[in-house]
Amino acid sequence: MKKIFPFLLIAIVIFSACEKNVTVNIPQRDPRLVINGWMEKNKNIEVMVGKSRNVLQPINSSGNNLENYVVKNAVPVVYENNIAIDTLIYQPSQYKYISTRNKTIRQGYDYTIKVNASGFSQAESFTLVPSQSEIAEMKRVKNARTNSNGETEDEVTIKLNDPVETNFYLIQIYSSSYGSTSGQTIYCVNTTDKDIEPIGENADPLSTDNCYDGGRLIMKDVNFNGRQKQLRFYINSYELMDHRGSNGMIYRPYVKVYRITEDYFKFVKSYSVYYNSSDNPFAEPANVFSNVKNGFGSFSAYTMAVDSLR
Repeated sequence: MKKIFPFLLIAIVIFSACEKNVTVNIPQRDPRLVINGWMEKNKNIEVMVGKSRNVLQPINSSGNNLENYVVKNAVPVVYENNIAIDTLIYQPSQYKYISTRNKTIRQGYDYTIKVNASGFSQAESFTLVPSQSEIAEMKRVKNARTNSNGETEDEVTIKLNDPVETNFYLIQIYSSSYGSTSGQTIYCVNTTDKDIEPIGENADPLSTDNCYDGGRLIMKDVNFNGRQKQLRFYINSYELMDHRGSNGMIYRPYVKVYRITEDYFKFVKSYSVYYNSSDNPFAEPANVFSNVKNGFGSFSAYTMAVDSLR
């Protein structure tokens, strides 16, 4: 240790003395439209339209960020199988563009959105509607095991019927809700299932942590296409407690299983890399995946199945 310390001191002095100021010219880019829409089958079409910010442009932190970056004069036109079906109308209270004609997306159809706004080039995006998600069976074994911290964990088993087609999944596990308040996704879900994609800290090849974010469990069916898939998770028992409301109703934890598009799958993975590298000086710079032509954002459709844990 005595030999190492002088060497480190010398290294610090040498590299400190070799500092050189370098001016980097970053080109100014015109802002582009940002389209964000995650649409559920048979639900009213809604999207948000914003604008990008140049890296050198100061962040406008005054007031509401949505107010600062939302584009309110856009004209978003939605096409179903290349036929225009609606022009979405801006709703100030929600900062969204909504179909006031109650147009919904339908399984088996594809959708394109084209957005124009004064001062911006036209941006557009395309998505398919996945087939309907299904939960074949869901089981829960309370207090199934004790973890290394001495805490009891419940075993949750989910069986999915996967059709013979390429599918991508997002699974979310929620604590019980309280009346009108939705439950929160479970922070730590343990699994050794190799089909669950390691994202965030789990993507570190040196990590031995089997604790996954219960709100972002994603997978693709490359290993079980056309067959039934069984998933097994272990979750702290106190996270899955039932709650009785003042009206006597029992509120239970629940699971949502989404079939998502490949584009949204890529978006979730890339956003996780971006988020986890933003404060890490040793991480490679990361871009968030976008499926918007001549703009940025994510425009995608999904189907969902939901069931409670008992």
